[in-house]
Amino acid sequence: MIVFPLMCADRLTKIGLLIKTRRLERRIRQKDLATQSGLSTATLSKIEAGTPTVEMRSYMTALWYLGLLDEVFKEIPETSPAPYTTEHRVRLKRMSEDDF
Repeated sequence: MIVFPLMCADRLTKIGLLIKTRRLERRIRQKDLATQSGLSTATLSKIEAGTPTVEMRSYMTALWYLGLLDEVFKEIPETSPAPYTTEHRVRLKRMSEDDF
């Protein structure tokens, strides 16, 4: 059984409440936001409730449509790929039964 961390569940709940609050501040109906964003009203309702089974893509879409993407993810620094990711690639020789 996989346990969803409490800290993650708490963060999703806060994001969901932020999305709902911003939507209500702008006086946008759930149905209208769902239509604009391409999400179903059921999915948007789950997002606003902080349901952890909703795809991350759906959360990101709702945040983007409400202009909240940078607000929620402002602490993520931009990074470049690690230098060793392409320098140390090795192709392994296939083993056959004759090798043993």
